[in-house]
Amino acid sequence: MMKLKVLVGAMALATAGSACATNGYFLPGFGFRSQGMGGVGIAYGRDSLSTAANPANAVNTGMRGDMGIGVFNPERNASVGPGTGLSGGDNDFTPGGGGAFGFTGNTESDAKYFLMPEMGFSMPLTENLHVAMAVVGNGGMNTTYPQNFFAFGGLNPSPDKKIGVDMMQLLVPISLAYRVNETHSLGASLVLAETRFRAYGLEAFANFAGVPSDPKYVTGNGFDYSYGAGFKLGWLGEFMDDKLTVGLTYASRTWMSKFDKYKSLFAEQGDFDIPENYGIGVAFKPVKNLVIAADVVRINYNDIASIGNRGPGFGVNKALLGTDGVPSLLDSNKQLGKDQGMGFGWENQTVYKLGVQYGVNNRLLLRAGYNYGKTPIDQVTFNLLAPATVEKHYSLGFTYKANDLLEVTGTYMYAASNSQTACNQNIVDCASFNMHQNLFALSMGWVLDPGPKSEYGESDWAGINFDGWYGGFGFGQSRYRNVASYINAEVGPQAASTTANSRSEGWKVYTGYQVNKYLGVEGGYANLNDVSATTGSRRTNVVSDAWTLAAVGTLPVTNKLSVIGKLGAAYVLADIRTKNGTALTKRSGDDSYEPYYGMGVSYALLKNLDLRAEWERFDRKDLNIDLMTAGMTVKF
Repeated sequence: MMKLKVLVGAMALATAGSACATNGYFLPGFGFRSQGMGGVGIAYGRDSLSTAANPANAVNTGMRGDMGIGVFNPERNASVGPGTGLSGGDNDFTPGGGGAFGFTGNTESDAKYFLMPEMGFSMPLTENLHVAMAVVGNGGMNTTYPQNFFAFGGLNPSPDKKIGVDMMQLLVPISLAYRVNETHSLGASLVLAETRFRAYGLEAFANFAGVPSDPKYVTGNGFDYSYGAGFKLGWLGEFMDDKLTVGLTYASRTWMSKFDKYKSLFAEQGDFDIPENYGIGVAFKPVKNLVIAADVVRINYNDIASIGNRGPGFGVNKALLGTDGVPSLLDSNKQLGKDQGMGFGWENQTVYKLGVQYGVNNRLLLRAGYNYGKTPIDQVTFNLLAPATVEKHYSLGFTYKANDLLEVTGTYMYAASNSQTACNQNIVDCASFNMHQNLFALSMGWVLDPGPKSEYGESDWAGINFDGWYGGFGFGQSRYRNVASYINAEVGPQAASTTANSRSEGWKVYTGYQVNKYLGVEGGYANLNDVSATTGSRRTNVVSDAWTLAAVGTLPVTNKLSVIGKLGAAYVLADIRTKNGTALTKRSGDDSYEPYYGMGVSYALLKNLDLRAEWERFDRKDLNIDLMTAGMTVKF
């Protein structure tokens, strides 16, 4: 077990910090290329990451390595309070009306941006036997609410004490695939896994007599790690002269070590196995350069006690007692941490995926996809901490073959906003949560052997000449200067002094054209995130983003290292919201064109790939914003 921990832990360094929730808490697909097609991958996969979806895909991936990174942006909010009735209907929820158990009103998660790396490789050992390994995120859950909706009477804990969870799950499938004959291939994976978890702000449950089996192991114990392994089997069948491919997969339960620091939060003394899942996929190629693929996947969340066991029961008018077998806070058999301990109450989920890919010519692939999975959430109380409620996902993507050895893939996915509401829940009476998501991703594939199949078109590239063009992204921190005086000027000062939180996450995406060795032009979008300030009972939040255009100067220091500087203009958009308590008192916008400049360094890691670190200033007369980022640039 120690060797397993070291191996998986070392690989996890590449993916630490990623967190997400889409199909339940699973990612919609393995690899950004797959996610651009709605997550399909059981019957169609051409990069090394696709072997995580079906190990038999390795017979078609050739010899290649893949590496990518994405910026994942989940937006989540929760509302808690008594309803106008007890029927449990959507119209019965009235946030902010007071309540017996603490915070009432709306709160939004502060954690909004996460990096999601991925990597993998595949290669043939013989003509028929292939091997592959992938390092992929399986999914996760993360929330950081600044206001604690489980604050009993505003005392335990304080309503201002943050509440949330942070779970990241990593899979490392090591796969073998064997081509039995021209039409059938089999694959198998040993799936190593690691889960990282922490919870904080749950003192209300830890200190509620009789609810936890041991209050010391419920909340606030920092990060804990769980390690384990399982297996995955896959089959591919090719029919109709390779126009039709059918795939089947089965992934066993991944048996994980227990969370010792949270053994009284999760059922079965801290057990949190990864659920069994299985699926079927088809891919149809009516012509060589067109692929239409679909998958259906079943995830058995309900089989895992910590996920499937029901949470706090219904019946606020029945002294917190459950009815008809629904778990209750006062049922000793359902204490947190016990075998029948309260969980998230998730049902099994069926996910439907559809993707289309078209080879425009011999260098460009375009793709689109749709993914749907009905929310598995059946009760809302505990799921305020993990609102995995999105159902519909829409995606676009491309792969551009820069040369015979390099493929560049880009993906955008949007998970549409979805809400769930329920009343007559004990603890909170009525509760509602909502989430939507964005994903921006870029990956590269180094192709030494393209494999036996290709979906690129036959015609030569006749589009835009990309020589001199580049694109990239950066992720880091934004800092707002003069926040307190700016907010006082915008919404009016009060007698109490203003305190401000001036730092936040920030990220940007950009594209540019290098005119010559020393001069270029660059435009992009920067998300400067938000900052808040408090003046007495008044809380003001400022959300900013910007569109940029600038001239970029490059001064080579060595063959690989350059100093860069930029000067231009930005259109900065600011949204300002002020609340007194839970009531929104003012909302305004403050959009303007402002000077924009910066400097940084660039290092040529590969011929087509630069690493870049930058400082940029959005020079507003009343609210200067600094953005510090690190990222990468791909030259086309």
